[in-house]
Amino acid sequence: MKENVVFLFLCKNDSLILVILHFIKFFNIFVAENSISMKACRSCILLLVLFFSHFSGKAQRLEYAYWETYGQYVPLAVAEFGGCVGLDAHDTFWLRSFKIGTAFVSEFIIVKSLKSVIDEERPDGRSNNSFPSGHTATAFNGAELVRYEYGTWWGVGAYTLATAVGLSRVYHKRHYIWDVGAGALCGVLSARIGIQTVSKIKEKRDSKIEDISFSPVFSPQNVGCHLSLRF
Repeated sequence: MKENVVFLFLCKNDSLILVILHFIKFFNIFVAENSISMKACRSCILLLVLFFSHFSGKAQRLEYAYWETYGQYVPLAVAEFGGCVGLDAHDTFWLRSFKIGTAFVSEFIIVKSLKSVIDEERPDGRSNNSFPSGHTATAFNGAELVRYEYGTWWGVGAYTLATAVGLSRVYHKRHYIWDVGAGALCGVLSARIGIQTVSKIKEKRDSKIEDISFSPVFSPQNVGCHLSLRF
């Protein structure tokens, strides 16, 4: 019950998340309170809350009218959950989650830092945080992750959507074209940070396994085994 109150507090300005919250209450009927499935589901919902909550400020309220405010997250959702619905993923669900989390945090730091330093006025004059485009960065971040996880053709679709998000930001006079280009580069860079981080983790894990060798030993007098450890 306490968790539901927290979700309601974070999302009181976003009807879409409130709908998701009611779905979780419905889900509680069928899944035990402390089960792994429930914990995983709540973790996913918390990620969604964090994705959307940074738009709840007064200055960002007009963003709700634009489809790209929600469309920017579609590639990330595909990258995370595509493997759960049958797509052949490069990594497991938990590695994908860590990879996407790392990429999203990297993007947040890069984009927010550039916005605060460059302080460019938006085309519509509403604020001074135009460069780079955060929506575009998020969309291209997800697109690169989709390409890596599921292959070229899924990547083409994700990059097409990401491009549409960027062009929509220009059309709605929220960004200049160079803001969108920089956002795309920030997004791809952030995705590569997440990908390389997980690759290093996997290399370290695999190297530990490769340092152990085991083989049986047979002779007319003895039967044994040979175990080799390399540090």
